[in-house]
Amino acid sequence: MKKLISLIILITSFSMLANANEIIIGNIGLVVGTVKNQNDQILKAGDPVYFGDEIIVEDQSKSQVLLLDETVLTLGQKSSITIDEFVYDPNTENGKILTNITSGSVKVLSGKISQGNPEDLVVKTPAGTIGTRGTEFQTIVDDEGDSKVLLIGPGENNTLGLRPGAVEVFNDLGSVVLDSPFAFTEFGVNQIPAPPVTISNEQLQEFQNFLAARTEGLEQQSVQEAIKEGLFDDDQVTGNEIVGEILTDALNLSDGGLTFDQIATLLGTSVEQLLGEDSTEEFENETPENQIALANAEGGDGLAYVLKYGGTNLGVTTYGDFQGITSGTYTYTGNNINMAATKGTGSGTFSGVTTVNFAAQTIANTYSGNLTLDGNDAVDFSYSFTTDYSSGSASTQLSSRDYFSIDNSNGTTAQTTKSGAAGFNPANFTAAAGDYYADSETGFFNVQMNGSSNPSTGSVATIALNVLEYNDAATESENVIDGQRTGIMPKRN
Repeated sequence: MKKLISLIILITSFSMLANANEIIIGNIGLVVGTVKNQNDQILKAGDPVYFGDEIIVEDQSKSQVLLLDETVLTLGQKSSITIDEFVYDPNTENGKILTNITSGSVKVLSGKISQGNPEDLVVKTPAGTIGTRGTEFQTIVDDEGDSKVLLIGPGENNTLGLRPGAVEVFNDLGSVVLDSPFAFTEFGVNQIPAPPVTISNEQLQEFQNFLAARTEGLEQQSVQEAIKEGLFDDDQVTGNEIVGEILTDALNLSDGGLTFDQIATLLGTSVEQLLGEDSTEEFENETPENQIALANAEGGDGLAYVLKYGGTNLGVTTYGDFQGITSGTYTYTGNNINMAATKGTGSGTFSGVTTVNFAAQTIANTYSGNLTLDGNDAVDFSYSFTTDYSSGSASTQLSSRDYFSIDNSNGTTAQTTKSGAAGFNPANFTAAAGDYYADSETGFFNVQMNGSSNPSTGSVATIALNVLEYNDAATESENVIDGQRTGIMPKRN
């Protein structure tokens, strides 16, 4: 069960990039791999982009920048751009964008500024200038500064649904206009732009390779929509807004889900940063089935908040942290949490409610839901228990955990003994004996969330449930299902 709790380490240190006097001109919409700014700060999905920022994408990485006028810049591996000018009036949808690409490859999907006045979106490279006429194009800049430009729209591949557009490519030596889909030109610092030609398959592959870094399995349309809607929705972030939506809808657990490697890639980090070195070792020792199930854990509103606004993980909550609060309650709620089979067969959903009463120094928990293992009929169950944390050692990690049986025919529950402890008998939890064994736990974490006045202590929790059945010989587990929600923010009273 402790491996389930470790996913919260995803909430690492997130920092805002600049002070309040700087002008925000957009957001980072997607990070694959490692992306930094000019101050060597790591950028994550949802981070603001400021006027004058340089966005640096490292090898085997990728990013998207969404500007306020809905212009989208997709940066390929080993790319670098600066936003040298950005003026936008949302009332008139007029303005000007000047972007400088110094290396790598960038695909540009023009937004509202270009729709109204195409000449007001300008992209510069070391070799010259690209002026747009409301369209979609990609450019590559090599190590010597030589540039290649590909017009993608208009036509079926114009993802913006715009009227036919074009790009003008020019430098001091001359200019050309690309005005048909997949028209291509190249030019250098001391070279006039070549007459437009239809791009060859080999050249097209070069453009596509820049934007394909480490993204296998991560770029379904539903993933992109989930990320964009979750990160940039103006409404309050709640429940499964980002992570849960991606994992349960866009990535579809029935198809096997993602590995931690893929999730780390999607979020622009590494597995070790995601889990911590020790937990990574433990995770790698799990069976492939368990790895998939653990990787596809569901994320709650606290995790969504941190992904959107940033925050700093201050570590696991201790007994002393909660003992220092003398009044009020925190209630953490996880509704309809999916449970997936990590061994054998089984499935289910459960809801968990955990209430901390600081005056009484107790934690009340209720786990309820519907589940089945080993092909049995599904049963409804409910189990409650209370943890007294008043006498715990101040420096010891706090959790609220208990073990119970579930009758596989009618869902009746009763407290039982921890697996492996004295008096525990696995023979009580075989198909013949008629009971499942359940391990329930709520873990608490201290996270200081950017822009929030709430105290960091216990600001998020993970609610987890593991249910298993032993084989007929009672020697090992035969059917196991797991479920959890990570990063649940409390209701405070």
